[in-house]
Amino acid sequence: MKKSICFAAIAGIAALFVSCNNVNSLLGGAKYPADQAETYAKAVEILKEKVDTTKFKIFSMRFNEREELSNDLSSISLDMVNADNFAFRQAYYMDGRVGQMNDYSTSVNEIDYAKIKGISLSEIDPAAIGRQIEEAKQLLPEGHTFQSVSIYQISEVLPKIMSMLNRGKAVGTQEANFKICFTEDGKETETSGGQVTHLYYEANIIVNPDGSITPEEE
Repeated sequence: MKKSICFAAIAGIAALFVSCNNVNSLLGGAKYPADQAETYAKAVEILKEKVDTTKFKIFSMRFNEREELSNDLSSISLDMVNADNFAFRQAYYMDGRVGQMNDYSTSVNEIDYAKIKGISLSEIDPAAIGRQIEEAKQLLPEGHTFQSVSIYQISEVLPKIMSMLNRGKAVGTQEANFKICFTEDGKETETSGGQVTHLYYEANIIVNPDGSITPEEE
């Protein structure tokens, strides 16, 4: 019960607004439901086919919803580095397309191929992801309905350029979190001047090292 109360309070603060033109979950189903384990299994298959992990180390990945409240996973964005310490970001789409390779730059994290362990695609557990999302749904406050998973992210904790910033950091370990969107029953829309706006809440869920979940608190 305590988790549910905290969850509702955080989500209430993060209330967002979205144009009705972008709300597809209220109008139909998703091709790759972002709350289903099978979708993440398919995404991992695509990455294994497209990414040469013998040449690149993945240090962050984000499974992205196509648009607000669609609950349709459309792409996976990877941050990677090669042996020459060239880091870049690239999108891989569920339809098999591969996006343009863009430079990845940061003034905070140290991007060093030798120091980065890398996220193993074979160790990603779609079933665990699906279970975590289902558990998060159960924490929704009464009178609210799940709409979508907007993002699921896995990242390696990278060393900071300034060594003092590494204190207390578990460098080399992996962290995961995801965001779920939901609506309040009976208050899904608001009309003003003839314009209909869909209202929804977004809450960030932390995945603990043991695979359990915890709603993020302020």
